[in-house]
Amino acid sequence: MLNFFYKDKGKVSYIVKGKPGTFNVTYQCGEETHQFDEVRSGWKYSFDPCKSGYYYISAQANQKNASVTVRVYCKGKLIQEVINSGDYAIALAAGTRK
Repeated sequence: MLNFFYKDKGKVSYIVKGKPGTFNVTYQCGEETHQFDEVRSGWKYSFDPCKSGYYYISAQANQKNASVTVRVYCKGKLIQEVINSGDYAIALAAGTRK
């Protein structure tokens, strides 16, 4: 895990984990919104922080009785973690990084 933080130092990183199955992910990077369908647990995206400092990521499980976790890191430090479970569970993290 240390390599992850060293490599992405100064960046914002989104991570999605959960089980079972796959997840649909929507995230914002700067002014652009992106969507990926059917991502697997451990999906990660890193980018240079935007000037506003705003971040947004949501992940929805594609199965019943699932759990999903989204984590937001800034400069290697966890700034938000959201965990949810249930049928087609959704976890959403948003805010302004400090």
